[in-house]
Amino acid sequence: MDTDNCSIDRPASFDAKTEGGHGHGHEERTGSSMGAFFNIVCVIAGTGTLQLPFAFGQAGWLGALCVILAGLFSLFTGHLLIKCLYYKEGQRLSNFPDVGLAAFGKVGKYVVLVLHYSICLGSACVYINIAGKSVFDLGKNINMPVPMPVWVIIAALLVYIPFVAVKSMKEVAILAIFGAVATLVMVIVVVIMGLIDMPNQIEPIHSVVNWSMVPVAMGSICFSYGGNVVYPHVESAMKNPQAFTKTLSLATFTIVAMYLTIGIVGYHVYGATVKTPIYDSLPKNAATTIAILLLVAHVILAAPIMLTTFALEVEEAYDITVARLGRKREFMMRAIIRTLTVVVLTIPAMFLPVGVLMSLVGSLSNSLIIFVLPIICYWRLYGIRSMNYGLIAFSVVCIVIALMACYFGTVDAIKDIVKLVQSVKAGKPMF
Repeated sequence: MDTDNCSIDRPASFDAKTEGGHGHGHEERTGSSMGAFFNIVCVIAGTGTLQLPFAFGQAGWLGALCVILAGLFSLFTGHLLIKCLYYKEGQRLSNFPDVGLAAFGKVGKYVVLVLHYSICLGSACVYINIAGKSVFDLGKNINMPVPMPVWVIIAALLVYIPFVAVKSMKEVAILAIFGAVATLVMVIVVVIMGLIDMPNQIEPIHSVVNWSMVPVAMGSICFSYGGNVVYPHVESAMKNPQAFTKTLSLATFTIVAMYLTIGIVGYHVYGATVKTPIYDSLPKNAATTIAILLLVAHVILAAPIMLTTFALEVEEAYDITVARLGRKREFMMRAIIRTLTVVVLTIPAMFLPVGVLMSLVGSLSNSLIIFVLPIICYWRLYGIRSMNYGLIAFSVVCIVIALMACYFGTVDAIKDIVKLVQSVKAGKPMF
């Protein structure tokens, strides 16, 4: 893709060590490009990985093209988002809400803020819920009578410790390494188990394309590329911010490769009957248990990254810095804010079907904040004529597909909520 007309060029007066104007002027850039790579992979390639074979089952083999297209959209808009941070000569905006403010005033800021925080906090809440519920389900299979809320609290504690202990994105990168590796191993385990189970499948049904279900499948696929809310903080921690676009490209291509691998193999083995998550289609054995535990490891390691993005913005807004408060008071204030954040997220994760509820919020938020807002903010700040005609056309296609994914994803989420309410009224347990 030709992006020469919208490359990320830092002004000559910009200092990569200490950012002037808006931004984290108190924070040194010492993070590596490799740390940034793992942060991106860990946040994006998560629970959505396991639903991709089902998306292929909906769309047919065209799902592979949808995965590639959504990956290109994600890479393109992530690139534009970071460029928007540098629209003003010699200064860097701090985060996505600041971009909304610069582009559309207070209305833009608050629209982005609501969508932005719904992703950061909502995703972390869902991750805590998924971790607790997954271990709870495994425990039921071996007659371990530990209530689900207890497992959720344990998962929350595992998220809480690194979230409070580490301060910034460069420090949380070590978690991202383990999270990304856990996701990769999970994909490998699922693929191997699927191929081993292939002889047991009797003539699975495949289709080249199922046009009626393509929009719904595209909504699921677009949802799997969520996570650009962390990009400004990942880039702000990099010692060499000029390398961000290359790092983002490598991370996106890695994610696309994992998505294509699990999607193609899962659909090839199980066809239209493939379930979501994919491990529900796999034989119930030790390998499947390992895949589930790797999923738990991933979400526990990914949650602190999402929460750190939120916490850094709150701490900056209230000027909670060592320079102003001193090291001890700064840590105390930071610990209080982060402790309250985890407590507030853990309570609904213990008792509510947050996964179903967040699928609605995610459908509304993800498509807009990942694929739509970076483009329209860029057009507002730089002008649409800063792009060539090819990029303008690509941007329009991205926006149209994202809005379709938003609509169909929202409708699908509402249907799931209605089914849940009906099952609860019928006396079935919520979990």
